Amino acid sequence: MTPKLIALDMDNTLLKSDRTLSHQNATILKKLHADNHHIVLTTGRPFPNVQPFLTQLELNKNDDYVILFNGGVVKNINTNETLLNKRFTLSDMSEIFNLIHNLNLPIDIVCPEIVYSIADFGQSNYVNLIGKLLHYQQVSITDLPTTLTFNKFVVCETEDKLNYLENILNHTPVLTKNISFTRSRRTLLEFVPSNVSKGAALKVLLKKLSLTSKDLIVFGDEANDLSMFKLATVSVAMANAIPLIKSAATDITSSNEENGVATFLSSYFNL
Repeated sequence: MTPKLIALDMDNTLLKSDRTLSHQNATILKKLHADNHHIVLTTGRPFPNVQPFLTQLELNKNDDYVILFNGGVVKNINTNETLLNKRFTLSDMSEIFNLIHNLNLPIDIVCPEIVYSIADFGQSNYVNLIGKLLHYQQVSITDLPTTLTFNKFVVCETEDKLNYLENILNHTPVLTKNISFTRSRRTLLEFVPSNVSKGAALKVLLKKLSLTSKDLIVFGDEANDLSMFKLATVSVAMANAIPLIKSAATDITSSNEENGVATFLSSYFNL
């Protein structure tokens, strides 16, 4: 059998709601990895918040990769070779930052090793989402170095406020010509450089591994997973996925709390 590339969103897909990896999911993925299938975590998270799960899954081969920042970074886990690394600069974002500020919404800037919470914009709940593996610092935007580059920024707010912001952005193309934005959960809107997506990153990785979309199996639950659902031959939505993802999927499995990843893969590979 041709090795498959199994791409997995993490939060509310592979991981349980308490952000842990179940024994059932880990066991199935480690078995498939031992059988030379590629297991690729495909997430909006930066590397420090992914590394413990890479270790838990024993992803330690020379051709093991991870996709970070919703497709902004494609990185070899063991050699640190970077296939893709798309970033913003502060000057790129001045106009959209002003818009968000005027709407009284918070902004958190996410770099590979640190999150900057912009004090001028107010405190968000994002600090409670990132865990303790990533340094979190509240700063004034004028205190940030003008040379700062970063892979994404986020607005963490109520669903209604994010719906309102998305509606404005969708009708203001002059502000969004250099960015892409998508929900990774209902209360989190993530911004990455234009043309960055999980699907675009997977295309780069498939080419590197001499595979095609026919060899791709993807799992997800949220809007930021849609691009990889459109690419894959087999796309699996969790029972807890939003309607958009369920309608785009070729298959639906049980929820992230019910080991839906392990359930589907055990059946698909007759394990």
